[in-house]
Amino acid sequence: MISLEDASLTKKGIVKLSSATDSDSEALAATPKAVHAVMDEVQTKAPLDSPALTGTPTAPTPETTAAGIEIATAAFVAAKVAQLVGSAPEALDTLKELADALGNDPNFATTVLNKLAGKQPLDDTLTALSGKSVDGLIE
Repeated sequence: MISLEDASLTKKGIVKLSSATDSDSEALAATPKAVHAVMDEVQTKAPLDSPALTGTPTAPTPETTAAGIEIATAAFVAAKVAQLVGSAPEALDTLKELADALGNDPNFATTVLNKLAGKQPLDDTLTALSGKSVDGLIE
């Protein structure tokens, strides 16, 4: 009788076929059925390069200090918005409300500076007269 040993990566021998898809044995060879089952499972997964995800995918939420190529989860965005809004009063906690409060003037700072430049400069005489009635001015 001929005695054959099991094959390995370095020596010839007998190889047993297996349809198992989770074996880590070096003494078993995958059948076409096993390979097909694994390939079918792989086809249900997203590609590694730019996957088109569906449903509700999840990802770890990066620290709010992250500024790289991390995935911005909904929780991360909500935390960043909360940081931006901070302790602003509810009436001014959106960009629309801020724009409305500034009169939708994209040059608000310049507008205010120009208005201030047109005001009477501070003067001791004018300050002394400020708030007095006509009778008070004659005294």
